[in-house]
Amino acid sequence: MLKVNQGKFLLALAKAEMTTTDLESKSKVGRTTISKIIHGETKVKPAIIGKLAKALNVDVEQIVDFK
Repeated sequence: MLKVNQGKFLLALAKAEMTTTDLESKSKVGRTTISKIIHGETKVKPAIIGKLAKALNVDVEQIVDFK
């Protein structure tokens, strides 16, 4: 499990000019999961992070913390 950096994630979302609804549709990741990521309430499976990064058109390294 990886930890998504909330600030980096929100920055990538803003740069992509997407809403969470847009991201949900494009990534096929549920709204609840996206909300939990934004609020720092969950660690995420690598496959989900991959889907989100691809939808946001960023590298995975740009939205996760390595600790």
